[in-house]
Amino acid sequence: MKIEIEMTDVDFERLWVNSMAWSGQDWEAQTDRFSPKPNFNWRYAYWFDNYASLKMAEGFIWPRLSATHFDEAGGWVLLTNYASPCHRSNNLVSA
Repeated sequence: MKIEIEMTDVDFERLWVNSMAWSGQDWEAQTDRFSPKPNFNWRYAYWFDNYASLKMAEGFIWPRLSATHFDEAGGWVLLTNYASPCHRSNNLVSA
């Protein structure tokens, strides 16, 4: 089944529960926390507390490169070079 949903970057921001810079933040020290082992060259990490939100976010990010991992600390993390509006404006907040 294929579902088409029109989303904006603001809609994308409403899906994740936490977001931060990924590269250069020493995440390598926590490699065992993620499955599968992540690439540390992505610029941003977006955390999701439910699988439905993750899948919608993947659909929005799809034209851009990204990778999805399970975070043993809880939830799912989407790694990407896509900067959401809060990253572009340096106005970071957790949902």
